Amino acid sequence: MIENFKDLMQAGSEEEALLRQIDKNKIPVHVAVIMDGNGRWARQKGLKRKAGHQEGAVSAREITEYALRMGIKYLTLFAFSSENWKRPVTEVNALMNMLYENLVQQKELLVRNDIRLAIVGDIEGLPSKLKSKLVETMDFSRSHKKMQVNLALNYGARQEIVNAVKKILLENVPASKINEELFSRFLYTADCPDPDLLIRTSGELRISNFLLYQLAYTELCFTPTLWPDFRLKEFIKAILDFQNRERRFGKI
Repeated sequence: MIENFKDLMQAGSEEEALLRQIDKNKIPVHVAVIMDGNGRWARQKGLKRKAGHQEGAVSAREITEYALRMGIKYLTLFAFSSENWKRPVTEVNALMNMLYENLVQQKELLVRNDIRLAIVGDIEGLPSKLKSKLVETMDFSRSHKKMQVNLALNYGARQEIVNAVKKILLENVPASKINEELFSRFLYTADCPDPDLLIRTSGELRISNFLLYQLAYTELCFTPTLWPDFRLKEFIKAILDFQNRERRFGKI
């Protein structure tokens, strides 16, 4: 078990060399990840797509623990988009069942590491069994403070923005009161700072309707590594890439 940043140095020679380059004073507060490539990983190995999703779940757990040890406060994982319902029914059902099983299995991880779980997306559109387990998990972890993990489930950024507008109208907010700060409070990520870094795996160069409003000044990192192969070394490289950039936010 990796207990803190220092213990990450025990991970191995190549990872250790990379870790020594990290500036602990420039760790991103919020990292978002588009976990892409599970199906291709499975196909390359002659396996069924389910095997890719299962191995991808291992990557998600490991990256969550590494992010925690590095001092990252918010980690948002894009697990299932509102467009993913278009996939074959058997694959969707397998994903929903796997998400449920992972919630059961990872309870101890959340408790031991003081991790709070939150959902980014339309939870009402999820199967009732999964929805109940998500609500239960969010409730028991609500007081956890070390890191917040946002699972983006049944999520689409355009719909999130439309829903935010509807909520503002329903509350009869005067137009003169609407600004960026207020609008952000009506998004799924209302209690989170905007991501500092977005990582997308598998080599695809797009953000796929993910956090469109929140990514305005986020640093983007695209890697050809498929998500099931994205582990500590690749994660460190992404953090180093982020730290080597100059973030000006429109300034000179």
